Amino acid sequence: MLLARPAPAGPPDIGVVTAPEVPAPRTELPAPTTPTVTPTRAPRAVLPAPETTAGWPPNRLVLPAGSAPVVPVAVERSGRLAVPDDPRTVGWWVGGAAPGARTGTVLVAGHVDTARSGPGALAALYDLAVGATVRLRTGGGTVAYVVTGRRTYDKQRLPADLFAADGPPRLALVTCGGEFRDGHYARNVVVYARAT
Repeated sequence: MLLARPAPAGPPDIGVVTAPEVPAPRTELPAPTTPTVTPTRAPRAVLPAPETTAGWPPNRLVLPAGSAPVVPVAVERSGRLAVPDDPRTVGWWVGGAAPGARTGTVLVAGHVDTARSGPGALAALYDLAVGATVRLRTGGGTVAYVVTGRRTYDKQRLPADLFAADGPPRLALVTCGGEFRDGHYARNVVVYARAT
């Protein structure tokens, strides 16, 4: 359950975000149309074995304002991206790129807050500036990214390129934002960062 309080309108869109061409959906995954972030228990995901140090699953997100554990998450049959119930934990989408991969979007999502636990780790996205460094720790090392922009989208209108396995290597951090009504936030806040 999310906080039943008026939320700020959300951070302003900043920076430059370039979208790579969107490839045809991968047939081995559910169609990555527009998953939405929903509170649910994340299903256990089977992780591929990394071939090199790059490509290990992330285990910790490090932001300038703090850090959070990262767990693997998948897209549910409904098309929604499952995220951890605890807002202090974030989820890495196993259908996307892994940190350090040469191509694709590393997608990390989590709740901005909950009524039970208060602010989440990704509440810091509202204040994350262009040029800030974000890191993902893995079993093979740490991968650094530099923030290039922030955008807000309606919940049902996340851009398909967030779920692209090709294109330039980048990180997308996704949380809720905008107006809070009927127990849900109306928008998603997405922070984009490029690999350094």
